[in-house]
Amino acid sequence: MHILKEREKFKLIKPIMKGWSTDKKYFVENELNQNMLLRIAEISLYDEKVKEFEAMKHLAECKVPVSNPIKIGICDDGKSVYSLFKWCEGEDAEIALKSMTEIEQYRLGKDAGRILKEIHRIPAPESQEEWKARFSRKADSKIKMYQDCGLKIEGGEKIISYIQNNKHLLEGRAQCFQHGDYHVGNMIISSKGEKYY
Repeated sequence: MHILKEREKFKLIKPIMKGWSTDKKYFVENELNQNMLLRIAEISLYDEKVKEFEAMKHLAECKVPVSNPIKIGICDDGKSVYSLFKWCEGEDAEIALKSMTEIEQYRLGKDAGRILKEIHRIPAPESQEEWKARFSRKADSKIKMYQDCGLKIEGGEKIISYIQNNKHLLEGRAQCFQHGDYHVGNMIISSKGEKYY
């Protein structure tokens, strides 16, 4: 376990072995019986993790139902960055959906769409890199991955051409907050029906 200054305050530490993130994730409980999510990443990701933390803080202040950020800092003798978030009690929506009726699933989808619309109403921070540059870098990376992959889809080159030929449309466009990984695997539904995104 990574060494945190707050380590002695955790009476329970359980690893979380799911998700695609490279972060190490833990369910932790402190001496006050408060449950939290602890995320630990390599120090090279410090700036990125601070931006994520601040974005989550801003979303929470805007009353978007997210895991509230508590603290961010450096640990492991400067080798790692950690962040603590309030634990969201409940079940992954991906699992909960299986026991829901179609009407309940539909309501969940509408709620998710409404929350995503709220997120998209929040302007991006002034310091956000220009959208065209950010999108182009991401698109170029994905296109290279596709081209290096042995699996091809019919019309794939037309899709790539469309993306490349229309990047100019992003110049000078307004930006907003984006979730970036919005799907049922990243949503929690509590026993009271509360939803966290």
